[in-house]
Amino acid sequence: MSRDFANKSSANRASASPKPKAPDPQEVAQRKELPAWSWLIFGVVLGFGLARFLDEDKPVPEIPPAPVTEQAPLPAPAVSEQNSDSEERKRFDFYNLLPQQEVTMEEVPEYKSTPRDAENLPSYMLQVGSFKSRADAERFSEGLKRKKYSPVIAESSNGWHRVRIGPFKGRRELNKAQNDMSRSGIQSLLIRLPQ
Repeated sequence: MSRDFANKSSANRASASPKPKAPDPQEVAQRKELPAWSWLIFGVVLGFGLARFLDEDKPVPEIPPAPVTEQAPLPAPAVSEQNSDSEERKRFDFYNLLPQQEVTMEEVPEYKSTPRDAENLPSYMLQVGSFKSRADAERFSEGLKRKKYSPVIAESSNGWHRVRIGPFKGRRELNKAQNDMSRSGIQSLLIRLPQ
């Protein structure tokens, strides 16, 4: 015969686990518990008392005072004139040694740089865009013209239209243009032109 353990009757449950009785109020009044802080104080006092008791059991060793002996002052050694002169010579001998060790330097002619000619300076261009369609490249170059740049559209052999500005002869102009493009959110590519 099989049993259904999941659906036991409530009568069986009540008899299986009896409810605990509520404590009697008189018993609670008689049984007063000490607060936690009182146990802490009791432990500290007990610890100090035990430490004092264990410390008193050990005898304190008496150390005899050190014997005091008086020493007579030592006589100062006699200083001779010859001895002091030789010591000073030994102490200050570097005055004689340094001039002997002096190193003379050869004079090197001063380097003078030759300024570059403006014709010999390299030229740079900035590529600021690359587009697949010519219309996009022209639209982008119109925005650059409003910023007072003269863009050039170069078509490559594989069909890309590259928008470039320049040429710039000096680094100062080039850096100004790069900073302006960066502030506008345009990434630029530096191209050095052959001379």
